[in-house]
Amino acid sequence: MKQLKIHNSYPFWIVLIYNILMLALYIAGAYIMFKLYLIMGVLYVIFLIIMELQVYREGCRYCCYYGKKCGCGKGVIAPLFFKKGTPEKFCERELGFKDFIPQMLVGLIPFVVGTALLISRGFNLLILMAVIYPILSWFVINPLLYGKLVCNHCKQGKKCCPAMDFFNKKKK
Repeated sequence: MKQLKIHNSYPFWIVLIYNILMLALYIAGAYIMFKLYLIMGVLYVIFLIIMELQVYREGCRYCCYYGKKCGCGKGVIAPLFFKKGTPEKFCERELGFKDFIPQMLVGLIPFVVGTALLISRGFNLLILMAVIYPILSWFVINPLLYGKLVCNHCKQGKKCCPAMDFFNKKKK
C-alpha cells in the first residue's frame, strides 16, 4: 500500500478547494436566511463568525500548523486573532457529539428554513440549490475533503487529533 504524503504546509490548491467549498456552504446558508428575514441573515452571519473564531481559539492556536498552511488555511490566519498556545493542549481535548453541533447547524438551519420557504412561498430554484448544497456537503464533499485531501495528509493528525478520534478515522 502506498504511503500517503504528510504535509508540513499544505499545497495552495488544497487550501483553495477547501475554502471555496466551505464558502459556498456559508453563502448558501446566508442566502436562505436573508430570504427569510434580514435580521435572520445578520444573525446567521454573526453565528458563522463566532463559530469560526471558536475553532481558532480552541483548536488552531494549539495545532502544529499554527502559522502555517493547514488543509483549511486557518493555521496562517490564527496568529492574527490568537497567541500560540501549548501544543500539548491540542491532544488533551476530547470531543463529543455536542462539540460538532455548531458545525452541523451551519447547514441544518438553512436546510430546514429553506425547505420551509420552498413549501410556504413556492418554488425558487436558487433556494432549492441552496437547500441541496448542505446535503451534498455532508454526504459527498466532506468525505472527499476530510477523508481524501485534508485529514489523511495531516501532520497533527498523526500526533493526535480529537476530531479524528471522534470519527474513528485514527488507527489505534
